[in-house]
Amino acid sequence: MLALTIACFLGARLLGERGARRDSERRAEVAAAQIRGRVEQAASLTESLRRFMVGVAGRGVTNQEFESNASRWLSPAGLPAAAWVEQVPASRRATYERQIGHPVVTRDRRGRIASVGSRSSYLPATLVSGVPPTAVPGIDLGGESGMAAALARASALQDTRATPLATLRDGTKGLFLVTWAPRVTGGVVEPGFVVVFLSDLWLRAAATDTAPLQLTVGGTAKGHPDGAATASNAFVQAGQRFDVAVRQESVQGAAAALPWIILAAGLVLAGLAGALGVNAERRARAQEELDRIFTFSSDLITVADFDGHFTRVNPAAERVLGYTADELLARPYLDLVHPDDREKTAAEAASVGHGKTTMSFENRFARKDGSYKVLEWTATPVVEDGVMYGVARDVTERREAEAELGRLADEQAALRRVATLVVRGVPAAGVFSAVAEELERLFDAQATMIGRLEPDGTMAIVASTGTARDQMPVGSRLTLGSGMVLARVIRTGRSARVEDYSDASGFLGQVTQRTGIRCSVAVPIMVGGSLWGSMGAGTVRRQFPADTEQRMAEFTELVGTAISNIQARLDLAASRARIVAASDETRRQIERDLHDGAQQRLTHTVITLKMARRALATGDDDAPGLVGEALAHAEQATVELRELVHGILPPVLTRGGLRPAVESLTNRMPVPVEVTLPVDRLPPPVEATAYFVVAEALTNVVKHSGARHATVDARLDDGHLQLQVRDDGIGGARPEGGGFVGLADRLAVLDGRLRVESPTDGGTLVAADIPVPV
Repeated sequence: MLALTIACFLGARLLGERGARRDSERRAEVAAAQIRGRVEQAASLTESLRRFMVGVAGRGVTNQEFESNASRWLSPAGLPAAAWVEQVPASRRATYERQIGHPVVTRDRRGRIASVGSRSSYLPATLVSGVPPTAVPGIDLGGESGMAAALARASALQDTRATPLATLRDGTKGLFLVTWAPRVTGGVVEPGFVVVFLSDLWLRAAATDTAPLQLTVGGTAKGHPDGAATASNAFVQAGQRFDVAVRQESVQGAAAALPWIILAAGLVLAGLAGALGVNAERRARAQEELDRIFTFSSDLITVADFDGHFTRVNPAAERVLGYTADELLARPYLDLVHPDDREKTAAEAASVGHGKTTMSFENRFARKDGSYKVLEWTATPVVEDGVMYGVARDVTERREAEAELGRLADEQAALRRVATLVVRGVPAAGVFSAVAEELERLFDAQATMIGRLEPDGTMAIVASTGTARDQMPVGSRLTLGSGMVLARVIRTGRSARVEDYSDASGFLGQVTQRTGIRCSVAVPIMVGGSLWGSMGAGTVRRQFPADTEQRMAEFTELVGTAISNIQARLDLAASRARIVAASDETRRQIERDLHDGAQQRLTHTVITLKMARRALATGDDDAPGLVGEALAHAEQATVELRELVHGILPPVLTRGGLRPAVESLTNRMPVPVEVTLPVDRLPPPVEATAYFVVAEALTNVVKHSGARHATVDARLDDGHLQLQVRDDGIGGARPEGGGFVGLADRLAVLDGRLRVESPTDGGTLVAADIPVPV
């Protein structure tokens, strides 16, 4: 009995200590699993932020966009501090500070912003979320513990890496997740990294059901501060070892008293029963903790048999999918899977049934309201029991964000392709065709069309794709009926859509029936502030997304720019042709004037002088008369040359400027002209152009207006010469007349503009705006 009592005493103590140790180890294991889940969540969000940085090309990510996405994705998870950092050598520090508009700074131990001293290189945050320790752009993270090693590993492996858990300069304790994330701006790749800060308190808060614990990351595991024995568990995540230690509880209660009861009373059977009772209680408590994790987990936890039915689900399944537990257990789970995902889901379930462990598998599950959730599954089979255990995380928002980024990238690429055609001066037909094809591809449309509004109210088709190519080929004319979406755009000048053509009749009904189009969207094309035409797309689906009109409008701006560029080129060519023709005509006129006038006079002068020389040689008395005649011809030639030069550019303009030249011009007018020219000398090209504007306008006053009075007014305003000639005549002058067109061309050479206002019986105003170079 003594030996049996001692054996029972020692056995009871060993059982109690082992139970306490296992209980502590289980708590450490649960705490490590919870912290690991939180680190995995942070790594997944860091990867999403990296994909966002890499996916936005062309203009690059701005700080506002980075802050907005970081706030939307990270803040709900409790991770508000994030940044995009660059490695900047000391030689580029000044250039970098000018580029971002902020100095490279750090935080002192009081948390205040301070300048960074000289060092060989820096790691400033170019884009920040605005939350410490990434509160301001330019904050230098290069001196944080383990950051250099994490950057090197992230660059080499292009994976998310973690720094050790350490205390930052401002006293905050935590670690950084670092991942390689280059940014593309204007076609240039800017190397950099996305960093997300995980505070020590945020990591510890994951262990909700565990007493205070000791967490070590990237260093030597530490024991309990007061030297007590600990139970620990470790895992590796993001390239760092995470050690979680909890204090090992001592044997308490009945387990501690049992050995002494056995010794004192010798009641072996009672002592053994008590020991078994204590162990059973602890097992029940451990089971209760596991049940609590099952109940309160935010992820779906399921148990399913190999016949395709759930046998148990946790409450998160009801929160995510909207079904009650009984509804989920009552039907095969494949019924809830999206039809397009059922085949691969069944194949994956069969593989799990044969013993395969699935680490990551995605499919779409239907919610009770008809929408779908994207779930990422991890499944482990227990073949001997014929069941599989699965954990699913809702990644719907992440996948939607990735899909949106992909869609934006596709749209930006399409816009760049069309913009390239516009910049290269591709003919309008090529731009129209490219835009129609891009719309068909981006919006998954079965028909697209671009039409130009004609003066008779019809629409000329300039581009079409899909089923619209057969019904409305390029070059055809379309009569706009009341039910057409294009007619609504032309009538209102705004975007429009038709959701259902089932009641359409006549020509519209025939077209929609042949093409199968059920919904269409159209947007206006504006050129120079006026409605030029419309662009539309049709689909056989139920409807287009709500933002289709806004997305299509970006292409109409490019179409309008292409049309404006083509018209500008045509106007420029016509203007150049008119200038060349005017120059040729002026040259021919000068040649005729010289030939018919001064040239003939000079020829007569030479002939007469030769006759005078012969008369002098022979002693003829006609010599003086011939010399006088030659002199008269020479003087007349001089007068005619002077008048010809005056017609090109009056000398008074060259010598005195615009004011005396205009006054000389108005002095010869048959009607009174009031002149107000409070300006000094101007550059010669400006004075000559202004003079010809006044001369042409006053010529029209004399020839056509029947005016009794006219005014000439000029003033300098903000570097521009504002010139106006106004009369009180009958009006009706046509701006497209030859004289005004010539003036417009002359003004265009100086980047000036001409405006003619001439209402019937309202007089005429000729106004010119001429930039004056400094």
